[in-house]
Amino acid sequence: MKKYIGTKQIEAEPMTMGEAYERDLLQVGRVPDAEYAKRMGYHVKYADGYESWSPAEPFEEAYKLADTSLDRMQIEAEEVNGRYVKLAAFIDSGKMDEVVNDMYNKCLLEMQCCTMFDYIRLLDTRIQRMQGSDGAKVIKMNFGMAIMALKAGFPIRRSGWNGKGLMVFKQVPAHIDSDIIPKMQSIPQSAKDLILKGKGFIDYTSQCLIYNENTGRADSWVPSISDVFAEDWEIVE
Repeated sequence: MKKYIGTKQIEAEPMTMGEAYERDLLQVGRVPDAEYAKRMGYHVKYADGYESWSPAEPFEEAYKLADTSLDRMQIEAEEVNGRYVKLAAFIDSGKMDEVVNDMYNKCLLEMQCCTMFDYIRLLDTRIQRMQGSDGAKVIKMNFGMAIMALKAGFPIRRSGWNGKGLMVFKQVPAHIDSDIIPKMQSIPQSAKDLILKGKGFIDYTSQCLIYNENTGRADSWVPSISDVFAEDWEIVE
């Protein structure tokens, strides 16, 4: 037989077995004695409208509270973390080398493991902030995470730059028409003349600047090899 995983969404509320009996939620002919009447469980309502009663232990093993976005995020974080732990153990134990023969698949598994770890960190930080910890941050980000923040429009820096006033940001793509070019201060007149003789416009696309907030100086930025492999990136607020 094959394995299956089932998921269903329900509504539920705490209820004793005695209360469930009074509301005709138990199986026909099932009459709890005085002791069982006090047994805690849940009144369950399914998507199709069917209602029943479940003992607390099997219900709490099968279902997680998902009433709010925070509840659902905590469920997701717990599930992803469980899968990450299993995958990391599979890779670290050496079993991956025994089971997976294709080099590309091995690479994908390694990347999947790292991506899951990053995702868990993001979820954990979001959970903390939703719980009121406004100072919670994702610290020591790798370059991949930093680039995602940069592409989304957020300034980044390495932790060692803190206090120096340095930050990196991606310029917003912009189209500069011919009527604006003569007024620009950032390019020389000779370049303006050539641009106006040619296409007559400038399209800014993927430029990044490193900016010093203490001096106001901005220079074009290209990451060094140490920047690429660093794991001390952070978002600037």
